[in-house]
Amino acid sequence: MNTNKEISLEKLILGINNFIFCLNLYKEKINKLNVFPVPDGDTGTNMLLTMKSLDLSFEDDMNVEDFLLALKNSSLMEARGNSGVILSQFFLGLLSAYKRNKILSFGTLADGFVNAARTTRESLPNPVEGTLLSIYEDLGSKAIEKCESSKNLSDFLRELSDQSIKSVKETPNKLEILREADVVDSGGLGFAMMINAWFLSTIYINQDDIEKKLNEVYLEMISGLSDSVSKDFYDESEEIEWGNCTVFTVKGDNMDISKHREIIPEYGKSAVITGDSSLMKIHIHVLETNPIIEYAKKIGVVENIFIQNMDEQTKEIIDSQKDYKKINTSILSICEGKGIINIFNETAGNPMHVLIGGPKKSPSINDILEVIENIKSKNIIILPNNPNILVTVKKLIEISGREGLGILETKSIQQGISSLVYFDDSKTLDENISTMKKGISSIEEASITKSTRDVKISGKQIKKDQYIAILNDEILDSFDNPQKSLEFLLSDMSNRNEILTVIVGHDSIEHDHKNLEESFYEKNNDNELTIVEGNQPYYNYFILGE
Repeated sequence: MNTNKEISLEKLILGINNFIFCLNLYKEKINKLNVFPVPDGDTGTNMLLTMKSLDLSFEDDMNVEDFLLALKNSSLMEARGNSGVILSQFFLGLLSAYKRNKILSFGTLADGFVNAARTTRESLPNPVEGTLLSIYEDLGSKAIEKCESSKNLSDFLRELSDQSIKSVKETPNKLEILREADVVDSGGLGFAMMINAWFLSTIYINQDDIEKKLNEVYLEMISGLSDSVSKDFYDESEEIEWGNCTVFTVKGDNMDISKHREIIPEYGKSAVITGDSSLMKIHIHVLETNPIIEYAKKIGVVENIFIQNMDEQTKEIIDSQKDYKKINTSILSICEGKGIINIFNETAGNPMHVLIGGPKKSPSINDILEVIENIKSKNIIILPNNPNILVTVKKLIEISGREGLGILETKSIQQGISSLVYFDDSKTLDENISTMKKGISSIEEASITKSTRDVKISGKQIKKDQYIAILNDEILDSFDNPQKSLEFLLSDMSNRNEILTVIVGHDSIEHDHKNLEESFYEKNNDNELTIVEGNQPYYNYFILGE
């Protein structure tokens, strides 16, 4: 047996550690290569978080298959977003190849790429060329071609590294939207950087030398194209400190709601108090929850307490007040923004559970499972509300053994909200999913956000810091301020929709809303306009047309 063709666990682990090292260096550059020009590009971050989840501890006598199985499981369970799920296919492919070959070798690695390409293509409803899928396929072909002739691992990885660079540079020629945006595919570049980092670790000992060579590789792959890297990217999209979003009801007799509307806001921020003298619904953001709860207990009976830490990517939901004997089907909505969370809670009531997630906050399979394990109802319907998160939830459904777990394939906040109108806890899981789909198919949806760079997309030239008007996933136009973009969309959507709801993001101009309503009704007497605070990050407005 030619031992030069074998790959020891030590060398594989060295390669994976260099994958992580590389992604730590380049995650922000990878993030900024996302095609769509909005500040939610998180491909690099999701790839890094997926890799960091891997358990790389091993013993000298450890079984290779057990180690690869552990890699597959941990990468899948912690896979973040679309890019993380697809990246996890590499470890799934490697395990399958090892089971077939019974040895960890160049040929096994080659088969691993082929397997990763196949499973990726199978897992996507609409596989797209010019993405990480293409990189897997190209590396598989090159690895099969060179696995026998390569003298050692370094020679083999050199061939793969060269091929990965060529493949990434070719992605704009395979995918028109990349060509229009003047960038290469972000996930493909990320994986190519990982392969190059592994190769460079076989010929350089000093990390400074590896970093220098990696930068040359990166510059070669984006040569002649836009790198889209902005130093102030994260500064401009910095998260607001939310505190604890606290929602509960108070039951009592002859409660003076006017009095409590004056007192309760003193406990925190963003207070909303609705109801009457017998039942109040209270929403407030506080740093400490006990003072407001204790005050409420002096008013009446406190029920349905919902506390959520808005400062964390995921939250712990307080379920102690939920009576699951009265809940047949729970709903788990993945969303963010205190107002949006409040909309979901008020619309669905007690069956609603919320997990913080959205652009730049893609929960992993484990994050979602942790919430699901604490939900004691017979059935659960998950609302992803984001196309990237949808991929993760689909994979969770595939591997979960829990009965009564379903998914409603909502790709936006608007779809998630509209679907709840058709929810009926007396119906079966399948009946609810079927009827809730009506809410998705019956609406129009739009959004407004600021472009993070100059870009040409869908034939339209958009400048950095302009506000993009997006209708049903199509960019219609761009404007110099968000109000003009909003007025444009409302004028267009009012021709087809009787009811329009505007959900306002955290950085939009609140004092213009009254003028907006007056202007709207002057032109649209037969329409209804509702404006609510959503506080969603990254998007100035979401619009729902019914």
